[in-house]
Amino acid sequence: MTACQAVQNGEKLREVCRRYGVPKSTVLDRIKGRVTTSRMGPNPILTDEYEQLLVNWISGLSKCGFPLKKQELLSAVEKIVKEGNIKTPFKNGRPGQRWFAGFLKKHPEIAMKSAESLSGSRANLTKEYIKSWFQQLETFLKESNALSILQDPSRILNGDESGFSLCPKTGKVLGLKGHNLYSVKQGNEKENLTVLMTFTADGRISPPVVVFPYIRPPKALVESMSADWILGKSETGWMRSDVFFVYVANGLNDWLTHQNIQKPVLFLVDGHRSHMSIELSRFCDENGIILYALPPNATHLLQPADVSVFKPMKEYWRQYVRE
Repeated sequence: MTACQAVQNGEKLREVCRRYGVPKSTVLDRIKGRVTTSRMGPNPILTDEYEQLLVNWISGLSKCGFPLKKQELLSAVEKIVKEGNIKTPFKNGRPGQRWFAGFLKKHPEIAMKSAESLSGSRANLTKEYIKSWFQQLETFLKESNALSILQDPSRILNGDESGFSLCPKTGKVLGLKGHNLYSVKQGNEKENLTVLMTFTADGRISPPVVVFPYIRPPKALVESMSADWILGKSETGWMRSDVFFVYVANGLNDWLTHQNIQKPVLFLVDGHRSHMSIELSRFCDENGIILYALPPNATHLLQPADVSVFKPMKEYWRQYVRE
């Protein structure tokens, strides 16, 4: 087992267990030979190490307000199998209901639940609901030994992303009654780019990531960007989990270091699925970035970046494109 080998090579037990998501007792039992190799029934498809990693990922996401769907778990396992060249009986390398049922049975702390449905009326949040969210956040930080974050505004981050149409709607125009009015579009109305920006509570702004609807962006476009901006690429111009991971790992984390901001930090974002990959969870855990979801169906009210930055920015964007 990789974790055991790391400890035997001189690494600290606590750091190894945290990195691989394995209980200390399991590693010690393996090292001291207290675990029998005989087993009833067929060998597990994934090692205990991988399964514990999945359990930690699911429970961590749940505590931070990112409930995971069954298909997202299966996709994560499919990726682990593919990247690790693990031989499995899975059809096309993707686990099915049988594996899923066995996983839940083996890990009773994980359960399928029906998510509470939030109607549009819940967008008008009550005072009690907001207070409850803040109380849950405070409890989580206390349990994580990170309550001191709330005393330092530089360690409280808010990230938000917004889409910008490359050919925004014209809006209402003036003309003669009884005559059809047309506005000639210079581009594809469906083309879109996404901008993600992060702010600290003490007013600092990290370099953004801009996601263009190109797999291979034009050279002139790339050269026109500021050197510290992150270039994202996707077929649609929308944010994807791999792009968000690159931003956090190569952009935000480096910026925190250059700003001499103490870790851990609290990174408040919405519950978009691009924020939920297993690779991102591991990176954030190892680098002192606590990813925590804002209340669902309420980001337009509690998302400072949306209210203070993107709303006025989009209005100026429409005017600029029209000019």
